[in-house]
Amino acid sequence: MRKTALLLLLSTYGSLAFAQQSQKVRGKVLDADNKPVAGATVNIKGSASGTKTDADGSFTLDVAKGKTLKITYVGMKEQEVLVNDASTYSVVLQSGTELDEVVVIGYGTVKKSDLTGAVASVTGKDLQSNLAKSASGALQGRIAGVSVSNAGGSPGSGMSINIRGLSSLGNNAPLYVIDGVFGDINIVDPNDIASLEVLKDASAAAIYGSRAANGVVIITTKGGKRSSPATLGINAYTGIQSLPKKMDLMDGPQWKKFQKDNGYLPTQAESFNANTDWQDEVFDTAPVNKVNLDIAGGGERSTYNVSAGYLDQRGILKTTGYKAFNIRTKNTFSFFNDHVRVGNTFLMKSGDRKFSDLTITDILRQNALLPVYDSSVRGGYATYAPWMKNLENPVGYLNLYNKHVYQTDFMLNGYAEVDLFLKGLKYKLNVGVNRTTGRNYNKNDAYTYGADLRKSSLSESAFFNNQWLVENTLHYDNTFDKHTISVLAGYSAQENTNRGFGASRNSLPLGTDAIDAASPAEQTTSGSLNESALISQFGRFMYSYDSRYLLTASLRRDGSSKFADGARYGVFPSVAVGWNVMNEKFFESAKGTMNELKLRASYGRLGNQEIPNYTTQSITSYGINYIQGGVWWQGASTGINWVSPRNLTWEETATSNIGVDMAFMQNKLNISADYYVRETKDILLGINQPPSAGLKGAPTLNAGTIRNNGFELLATYKNSIGNVNYNIGVNASKVKNEVKAVTVGNVQEFGGYNPQGEGTITWAKVGYPIGGFWVIKTDGLFQSDAEAQAYKSANGTTIQPNAKGGDIKFVDYNNDGRIDNNDRQYVGSPFPTLAYGIRGGLDYKGVDFAFFFDGMYGNKIYNYTRARMEQTNEVNNHSSSLLDSWTPSNTDTDIPRYSREDQNDNKRRVSDRWMESGAFFRLKTIELGYTLPSQWLSKATLKNGRIFLAADNLFTVTKYKGYTPDLGQNNGDNGTPSGVLTAGTDHGRFPLARTIMFGIQANF
Repeated sequence: MRKTALLLLLSTYGSLAFAQQSQKVRGKVLDADNKPVAGATVNIKGSASGTKTDADGSFTLDVAKGKTLKITYVGMKEQEVLVNDASTYSVVLQSGTELDEVVVIGYGTVKKSDLTGAVASVTGKDLQSNLAKSASGALQGRIAGVSVSNAGGSPGSGMSINIRGLSSLGNNAPLYVIDGVFGDINIVDPNDIASLEVLKDASAAAIYGSRAANGVVIITTKGGKRSSPATLGINAYTGIQSLPKKMDLMDGPQWKKFQKDNGYLPTQAESFNANTDWQDEVFDTAPVNKVNLDIAGGGERSTYNVSAGYLDQRGILKTTGYKAFNIRTKNTFSFFNDHVRVGNTFLMKSGDRKFSDLTITDILRQNALLPVYDSSVRGGYATYAPWMKNLENPVGYLNLYNKHVYQTDFMLNGYAEVDLFLKGLKYKLNVGVNRTTGRNYNKNDAYTYGADLRKSSLSESAFFNNQWLVENTLHYDNTFDKHTISVLAGYSAQENTNRGFGASRNSLPLGTDAIDAASPAEQTTSGSLNESALISQFGRFMYSYDSRYLLTASLRRDGSSKFADGARYGVFPSVAVGWNVMNEKFFESAKGTMNELKLRASYGRLGNQEIPNYTTQSITSYGINYIQGGVWWQGASTGINWVSPRNLTWEETATSNIGVDMAFMQNKLNISADYYVRETKDILLGINQPPSAGLKGAPTLNAGTIRNNGFELLATYKNSIGNVNYNIGVNASKVKNEVKAVTVGNVQEFGGYNPQGEGTITWAKVGYPIGGFWVIKTDGLFQSDAEAQAYKSANGTTIQPNAKGGDIKFVDYNNDGRIDNNDRQYVGSPFPTLAYGIRGGLDYKGVDFAFFFDGMYGNKIYNYTRARMEQTNEVNNHSSSLLDSWTPSNTDTDIPRYSREDQNDNKRRVSDRWMESGAFFRLKTIELGYTLPSQWLSKATLKNGRIFLAADNLFTVTKYKGYTPDLGQNNGDNGTPSGVLTAGTDHGRFPLARTIMFGIQANF
């Protein structure tokens, strides 16, 4: 009996003990607005056990009394709850501070509070500007030190992106990493971006080694949420684009009278009475439409996100436009209690870019007396008369030439990650594939050009670009008391293959559209193949002590097939330290004034291998063909092109950075500031050789040193007054660029932009910025013939013997008694001394308003468009400013006398007459939106809905006389040259459109 009683007692005690050890706990996680937080992590503190909240924010977990629940969610402050006798709990998560945010870095993530490098982060919500037609455009003006400028302007042409100035005379584009795969930023729709991080200093970017010398942009696309029902979202807008500004040109009667008054009107011109406004004829209002759909959700162990988008943008230049369709899927799966995780991302974008290479300046110079149409000539479009400048009929050229680039891009990423035997240790295999296929199409009909007949022709070329990437990484992350460490080790290999071929024929029969229909007597063929490979080993160590003292060190070793044996490998180290001063005990008393304070410092080296393939190899040149005995013999030979030396090696960029992050007024005001120095040695540059050598091309050499140093500031303020929530943010950057050394040749300079071969304007010279402007200065106009002849050198020589009253006075800078290119002086840089962006917004009871201003100050522009409009030696149309030309009775002007002979060379290209200020202040975007009330939405089964009205490029305050002062380096469109040294030159840029649009956003 006693034994039975004892067993019952022990059993009861065990049951009670078990009950104390574990109990069913239910809870709900809400945000500050009392809305459920789906996907929040609920863990038992000190244990691996945990769960996630469902779509309603609810969770269920077996927890022993006395244990503590830790609830976390990205972007919100961590919350802890002690489990007592209660069986249900309600947890409210507050929005986290900026330093609580998780930031994506190379091959991992880190809390912003533990970040030591210069990394700027933008959320997808911020980037999804309703006006953004591309991810690069959405990035414009948002991050200090990141310049996003107009490269071409035509639809689909892309933009020029530079991070912290120019460090190379070659490629200065940053590296783009999309969901772990190197790719093109233009493949990503801005609506699909969850977050975007810009790694600006060497500490942050060095893990990518040779690819990261110009900075890194990491794009993470949207994913689904676990245990979340499917949500359908739509984002669509429609709008109208227009030319915001016209050049002021002479009309037909004005030109006729002006020429007659000056004694230059050709006799044949008397019978021409047309008055064509060519700008009105070729520019037009153009529609733009964009729609995006996405479906997202997930189960207990999986997530999914599927999206699709379509953009149809007609260009304001008639017959141009861009159509693109994109689709994306992103999935994740977990197995074995979340110890094995796999996922993939698939992106596809297919585009049709219809463009024209019509030179914009030819539109402005074409004579207004020329009519648009002439049914008596082949093609039906009027052509220039013998007395006119031989310019194309702009309308005819646009309609008779049909040019397309059809391109389809694929990107596939797949990964598998598994937890290993040691807590915190995991292995990840990441595989990526990029494939681009496309076709260039160029067709023109036959037409009359002057006295000649331009034959019809068709040329087509196909291109196939393939890249694969395989990465193996080991990650170890753990916390020991106050010590937190993160270790990464990895191996990477990638290969790129580019292949292309093309064919063309002339005399295509009318109504046909196939090359084999044209004459085989006039045909060309072409083909190319390029292959390159890169292998890398890399590692990183991150350490945090008590979230106060931070250390990051990384090392990467890259080997490139582009260099010869013995010079293929580069080693790129970096180190960074940080100090979270606000976590020190002595700082507690200051937290009432300053909530956060972190100091950062870093140093590292990066590389650049962006040179053509086979640069250091003697390759075979084909096409050296000849006819012998009526037979076509195909010839090929080596030794035709220059070969770079075998010791050619990596460009190497060393970057030092110091920074501070601060927060004030209960984290309402946040300020970040950085100062950096970047120095690039052994820059890779093609150096021209004497023609007498008899070889083609230019060998690439390690040619010099370039230095950039700059300051960046970002300040944001968020607050509310009653029901009005408002925010404002300002970013500003200042950078100084300088060529420190030229290590090849005897002349310490490289020439750059040389418009139409009429004189080199931009140079890279030691002690000055890349692309600095070097021209002859002017000193007003001579007011009489006697004054012109009195302009003499010290030895009494007349400096400008051909000058007369009304001609330009040029400065004899070298005092040699004559005006020539040796009198050039440095007059400024294409890069601003200050670039800035101002963003702000507010919302009140469903109504929201946002604006974005951007601007530059201190930069110069060379206006070659105006130079061609104001030159007087050719019979073409002119700017109306020439109506104010100097005459003996009109001396209060800066426009020289009108002279067709121009013996004084007033049109001289190498002259500051064509230099203008590039400073501008622009209202880039403005938007007014309204979120529909919930009672309206419920009737339409909508979760949320919003309508908006927006405008882009609404107005620009500038003294610049061209279409737009927003000029990055040219991309080669519309007859413009391209390259680093073309920044800030207007060779006839495609005008940027003003856009007004209406849109809707909704979730079902």
